[in-house]
Amino acid sequence: MTSTIDSQNRRAVPPSPRPHRETEPPRRTVRARDPLDPEDFAAHSFIEQGSFEVQVAHELFASHHEEARAYAERLRRLAMLWDDADEEGDTYALLVADARRVTVDRARTLLRDAAIAVTSLPRTLERLEAGDIPVSWFELLLRRVRRLTPDQCWQLDDRVADWDLANLRSDRFSRELGRLVTWFGTTAVHPSPEEQRDVELAVDPENDGTARLAVTGPIHEIIDLSHRLDAAARAVQDEQRHALADGRPVPFDIDGAAARDGHHLTLAALRYAVLTRSMLDTGGIQVPGSRMRLQVVVPAMTLLGESDAPGTIDGTIPLPAPMARHLAAGESTWYRILTDPSDGAFLPLPTKRYSPTAAMQEHLRLLDPVCAVPGCTRNTCTVGEADHIEEYDHRNPENGGRTAIDNLHRLCWKHHDMKTRGLLDPVRNPDGSTTWFLNGQVLTRVQQNKDLLTPLLAEALQHSWEVYEEMLAWDAARRHGRLQDADPAPMPTPVDYPDPPF
Repeated sequence: MTSTIDSQNRRAVPPSPRPHRETEPPRRTVRARDPLDPEDFAAHSFIEQGSFEVQVAHELFASHHEEARAYAERLRRLAMLWDDADEEGDTYALLVADARRVTVDRARTLLRDAAIAVTSLPRTLERLEAGDIPVSWFELLLRRVRRLTPDQCWQLDDRVADWDLANLRSDRFSRELGRLVTWFGTTAVHPSPEEQRDVELAVDPENDGTARLAVTGPIHEIIDLSHRLDAAARAVQDEQRHALADGRPVPFDIDGAAARDGHHLTLAALRYAVLTRSMLDTGGIQVPGSRMRLQVVVPAMTLLGESDAPGTIDGTIPLPAPMARHLAAGESTWYRILTDPSDGAFLPLPTKRYSPTAAMQEHLRLLDPVCAVPGCTRNTCTVGEADHIEEYDHRNPENGGRTAIDNLHRLCWKHHDMKTRGLLDPVRNPDGSTTWFLNGQVLTRVQQNKDLLTPLLAEALQHSWEVYEEMLAWDAARRHGRLQDADPAPMPTPVDYPDPPF
């Protein structure tokens, strides 16, 4: 008898009896065709026996046993930090993220996988400790069972642990595991198509200045959306043809390309234009405008063409230098970010009220484009809020907790709530760093983000300005005739500074 948690409603589901024998997957005898003998490695690879290459292969084979045992021990240690009462697992995930030097999301996955390994795959975990399973196999196993119920995991564990794991090859293990997991079919825990409705932003990992929206939902809804978008694009394309023939303004003309080239846009470009430039229908519900601009930050030296250092969107998404210059050239207004040229720190702003000013909010977005909690990668430009590090005293503001850049940072909503509940407690140190306390114990100490305008950029900008002033002085001297009888001194030349390490 087991009980589970309904992941959608967060409520306990009544215990259900173990399935009858005929509903369980069959027990297959999975044995290797031949024992795995390291002495056969040379023959399989057509390499001379006793060679250096074969010696390396033997060392690799022997090392995976130690790696497996160390991995199993780490899983058991991590499982001790899993708290079933903490639905999100964030309390100890912060600790693990700092210790393992990973993001909070990755740390949460490590904790959940460790709990599954210890509680739902105990026999296979023992085979891992014995060195019979490579680490990569067990990681694959953990990924494949995430949608299974605890009872199904126990059934799978009972069967996999009896396999000839010490001698199987990788392709055979993967194939047999896939067959076993697939056997559960629709009885596995799968969210319904309606429950999977989502729109997710994905930035290209190549950081080439592109991103995509992944729309997930019931297949008939997505196909209908695709057909409607295609029909709209074809209608606009026809209208573009007529507009070009009649000399009228071209609708949905991205960047003026159709008018410039005298040819309508492709259907792909028009589907994009219709999707991104049409009004979102919210059924009459008033949608408030964004409280903040989209921040496109371009280093000064990149604007001047003296550097190809990338810009950023909202402080986190890299933007290639040519695209950053193109976007900047198209704007009528630029906003200057004042920094201290000695260390790149932001200069202070007025601190007269509890709520940060709009200018302070934008400074904070650049200082903390992601949640200030170490290891958290949630972007706070749209789903975060400003937080006073030392709490603001509403009754006696003069007692401290002032609204100043050095006492503010941005947190995602979840970690702001943890701070409000007293689970997290940041303390800003005199040097600008922040010490984070988790449940009253020191978690870590991190330095403030000062990468917007680094000392290297400040030094290069200062030198370029000095060169410019000297050139103005020489030109003025020539215009007034003060250099007629003297050879001009060599003009200063710009120093080739390396690009900053963004």
